[in-house]
Amino acid sequence: MASLIGGIFGTSLIITSGENIGIIRATNVRSRYVTAVAGGFLVLFGLFTPLSSLISLIPGAVIGATGLLVFAIVGTMGIDMLRKVDLREHGNMYVVSTALAMGLLPIVVPGIYEHVPSQLRLLMANGVAMGAVTAAVLNFVFVHLGKRRTALPAASPLPSQE
Repeated sequence: MASLIGGIFGTSLIITSGENIGIIRATNVRSRYVTAVAGGFLVLFGLFTPLSSLISLIPGAVIGATGLLVFAIVGTMGIDMLRKVDLREHGNMYVVSTALAMGLLPIVVPGIYEHVPSQLRLLMANGVAMGAVTAAVLNFVFVHLGKRRTALPAASPLPSQE
């Protein structure tokens, strides 16, 4: 809903769940009142220019380090989720490794998708989006379609002609 309302005002998608979960994990503070107060501060900073100029006094290195820490926590939570997956099973191993490779490809080889049509490039040049789409498709193929294939009854052997 926030993304829809934000879109009316010309903003991008508002997706913060991973970061919020990371901050909750790091601080162990789960109060909705803390979130409401933080939201109130953001509204005040947005409405009153002198207050927002205070934010500009925070050194870029502090903001960058804070962002790095939050995203490292999100990455650690992802690793924690992967601990619960049996990566010795080939389907799971291929899903994780291929999604990771497709997610890193735009970063490791910049401009790899420059000859792809612009609409498709929006997805392919975004490592997070490409990794997520790859994981979802391969998970569907290996887990869901694979289960259907193994669930089919085995063909009975032909009766021997003695």
